[in-house]
Amino acid sequence: MLSNRVKNLQESATLKINATVNRMKQEGQSVYNLTAGEPDFPPPEAAKKAVIEAVEKNLSKYTPTPGLLELRDWIAKKTNEVQPALSHQPWKASNVIVTNGGKQAIFDCVLALIDRGDEVIIPAPFWLSYPEMVKAAEGTVKVIETSFELSYKMTAKQLEQAINPQTKLVILNSPSNPTGALYTEQEQKELGDVLARFPKVWVLSDEIYDRIDFEPGTWKSFLQVNPGLRERTITVNGLSKSGSMTGWRIGWSVTPDSLTPALIALQGHSTSGICSLAQAAAIATLKLPEGWFEHQRRQYLHRRDLTLEILRKSTKMKVLVAQGAFYLFIDVKAALREKENADGFAERVLRDIQVAVVSGVDFGAPTSVRISFATDEATLREACSRLVSYCN
Repeated sequence: MLSNRVKNLQESATLKINATVNRMKQEGQSVYNLTAGEPDFPPPEAAKKAVIEAVEKNLSKYTPTPGLLELRDWIAKKTNEVQPALSHQPWKASNVIVTNGGKQAIFDCVLALIDRGDEVIIPAPFWLSYPEMVKAAEGTVKVIETSFELSYKMTAKQLEQAINPQTKLVILNSPSNPTGALYTEQEQKELGDVLARFPKVWVLSDEIYDRIDFEPGTWKSFLQVNPGLRERTITVNGLSKSGSMTGWRIGWSVTPDSLTPALIALQGHSTSGICSLAQAAAIATLKLPEGWFEHQRRQYLHRRDLTLEILRKSTKMKVLVAQGAFYLFIDVKAALREKENADGFAERVLRDIQVAVVSGVDFGAPTSVRISFATDEATLREACSRLVSYCN
């Protein structure tokens, strides 16, 4: 009875394990949860006040499908600030669409670009929703395998070898979920040089973790490095991570004039404009100075270093040093049992030591797990210590 596009989709592994953890907690079990892909910080006070004011002003009507004009102006301004190489052709509000989180922005762009038979190149490990979105659009996923030794980053040579006449889109994510890897300016330039030779290939740059980098100045927006690809590059971002506003569902895409109308039409027949109160909060958050976000970045850096210090006490785990985002990606191959993959490992540690991690199977890395350090220090200490003792 179901359509093929739905039958082929996999349930989100992160949402599934979070549901399991919540069920265990409701049953009175103690669980150390390292799965959450969301900050544990509160949202900005300015955002809270903006919502209260919006409620008091009865701002409860439908908003324009692509979002409030003031919010789109602020998003264009923020994007132009990280892409000054495009100062000769800056983004305008008309290039911005506000969506229900960055996830909808990516999904809509995939639906707008991909037909049956089109290929989408995705480096692995990848955020687990990318391939499922391509499947829903009836496209074909071409996975590029990366390695721990190369910090799980796709090389320009790999990209060039993968592109063929069916290639329509390349998805990049820096800093990365799940690995925390960050493409340097030179690495992005090399990828851009390859893409410049294939004028029919689009790029989707998922920059949702842009404000969470651990060597300030290292992160660069893809179009800042490759301004010549402006007319076929999509920049996706939002406030879920940097603004600690995951449940407010504020994301956006910034796209060239050739794509934006199609995205507006698509959103107009799916969700229309997003919650008016969330948009008021987003405006207030985007008005904050960059310094406001620095405290969180420093806290994440401290937590990363603490977590690394503990995990490195195990000889059974190889841990990539995250350069951004708030995840550590751990190769647990040496700790796996015979014929076991990361699914089995994640199930074991949850059952045996009450530590919840996310299996790397659905991230395209069947011998690895992801942990989040977007939680309190006490939880990190206890959970990581349990993992080390258990694996050893």
